[in-house]
Amino acid sequence: MQKRRWNEVGLMRKMLSCAICTIAMMSLLSVHLHRFPHHSKLSDPYRLPNPQIEIRDKILGKEQEQRWTREFIPPNVSLGPLSSQQFPVWRPNCPILWKPVTNRDYMPCTHPTPNYTAPPEPRGYLLAHTNGGLNQMRAGICDMVAIARIINATLVVPELDKKSYWQDSSNFSDVFNEDHFINVLANDVKVIKKLPKEMGGAPIAIKYFKSWSGMDYYQEEISSMWADYKVIQAGKTDSRLANNNLPADIQKLRCRACYEALCFAPQIEAMGKLLVDRMRSYGTYIALHLRYEKDILAFTGCTHGLSSAEADELKEIRDSNDKWKVKDIDPREQRSKGFCPLTPKEAAIFLSALGYPSNTPIYIAAGDIYGGDSYMGDLRSRYPMLMSKEKLASIEELEPFANHSTQLAALDYIVSVESDVFMPTYSGNMARAVEGHRRFLGHRRTISPDKKALVRLFDKIEQGIKKEGKLLSDKVIEMHKKRQGSPRKRKGPIPGTKGTDRFRSEEAFYVNPLPDCLCVQSRNPNTSVIIR
Repeated sequence: MQKRRWNEVGLMRKMLSCAICTIAMMSLLSVHLHRFPHHSKLSDPYRLPNPQIEIRDKILGKEQEQRWTREFIPPNVSLGPLSSQQFPVWRPNCPILWKPVTNRDYMPCTHPTPNYTAPPEPRGYLLAHTNGGLNQMRAGICDMVAIARIINATLVVPELDKKSYWQDSSNFSDVFNEDHFINVLANDVKVIKKLPKEMGGAPIAIKYFKSWSGMDYYQEEISSMWADYKVIQAGKTDSRLANNNLPADIQKLRCRACYEALCFAPQIEAMGKLLVDRMRSYGTYIALHLRYEKDILAFTGCTHGLSSAEADELKEIRDSNDKWKVKDIDPREQRSKGFCPLTPKEAAIFLSALGYPSNTPIYIAAGDIYGGDSYMGDLRSRYPMLMSKEKLASIEELEPFANHSTQLAALDYIVSVESDVFMPTYSGNMARAVEGHRRFLGHRRTISPDKKALVRLFDKIEQGIKKEGKLLSDKVIEMHKKRQGSPRKRKGPIPGTKGTDRFRSEEAFYVNPLPDCLCVQSRNPNTSVIIR
């Protein structure tokens, strides 16, 4: 009997020892799991700053199964609790929201036609003084390349606008890769950095080319000036060339200039890639071109939701700018016609109605938002993960670009072109340029808000006539089914318009390079055909 009792005690001891060992092993394994979390696959130069990595590791320690690239909280963004009753989202099916639109097999086709020849001996030099902000200058530079080809001129690297609203002192080489620009265009147009010294004393014909002009104007009126001058200077560069009815090789040259030759300077490209990589560490993201800035509000006369003092300030800015011809503007009429940028609050309501959840990372592609935090609160309360170049990069990293609005705009341009979804709140120069570039690169999802229709809904919400919810969401989604950046031909003029208004009503060439520079691949993999 005593022996049997000792056997039972021994068995109990063994079982207890096994249990202790098992607990010890589990504890050790748990320590290792917390100590070696999943790391980013980004290369070392593009790893996130250490504070972000520390926060990522803390979160992983609390919830092991969540991937840090989707779930960790940015160090300078406060994520407060969101009320689903206050901000309802009715389309939580995220894969559909992020799914690329079909490009219907369209591919870039910018190669010259068989009839294209090398540039003949130039007859003179073309100087160009660009005007406007970054994207207005970009379009103008590319048009000057095409015009130089048409009039058989040597193009001197254009001068950037230093007298615009932004007062940026940047030179061409500060913003763009000058050598790359010259080399890529070598078989199209001769481009030089400076006017030769021997031409320093030559008379210069300063000419303001007619807007939206075609081949006849440049081949006849402008080319005839070579008889009296060796140097022609374009006083302005924006919208100097027609959008349509130009030879195929001229249109293809415009695309080669814009999408192949006119690259940003190496330091801007590198910083832009860094911002994109850091933004991608949060997951798929929206680039929101929030054009709620002082200059555009003053220019358009849009004052909805602003105080009387703020409206007076904007009017004073408009009245003092001699380049802005329209001074007396009815803000209500502007807004009702869809000519005003969406406010931050309106942008938030719109994104919610489309179904983008509150944890969507959003990159704010903009300068200083008018009113600052006082007007950003509604957007931030719905979408706390608001990022910008100032949040993604340190002061030291951005220091080389400080006080140069054109270079800072170039960084926003890069992050916007590379985003999973791009949404502009105003159809200005950057919105149009980014949309065109994204179409060229494969028709990446670009949401174009129907502002004229949306403001009616926003007003009804404000008046309490409508409420946010499924019915509103369904209506907004239906309104924007065909406004997602899918392939389509460039829009022509509005029927019945004449003269300058006819050209002004056309969709700009750089907004949509189809059909001139995008082709559908044929069954023969070595060829492609243009669908017109």
